[in-house]
Amino acid sequence: MRTGSPDTRLIVLRGNSGSGKTSVARAVRAAYGRGLALVGQDVIRRELLRERDVDGGVNIGLIDTIVREASVRQALRQARLTPAQTNQ
Repeated sequence: MRTGSPDTRLIVLRGNSGSGKTSVARAVRAAYGRGLALVGQDVIRRELLRERDVDGGVNIGLIDTIVREASVRQALRQARLTPAQTNQ
């Protein structure tokens, strides 16, 4: 199955600490509802991996995997399929 569709969008918010990235992300999620995955790099990096912010850190690969999985699951929900049904 191809991930995403012509309507799929990836929004990346970057900025200095305290600049409002999280507030903007939460507002976007509130506006668009359940079809939007909010993937916080700080949560993944600091809490899951306990990794410092370094070039080439593991967190980038993990974020890529999470975003792709969220995209596939959303596409399956829209098609009303379960992940198990796609393996048949």
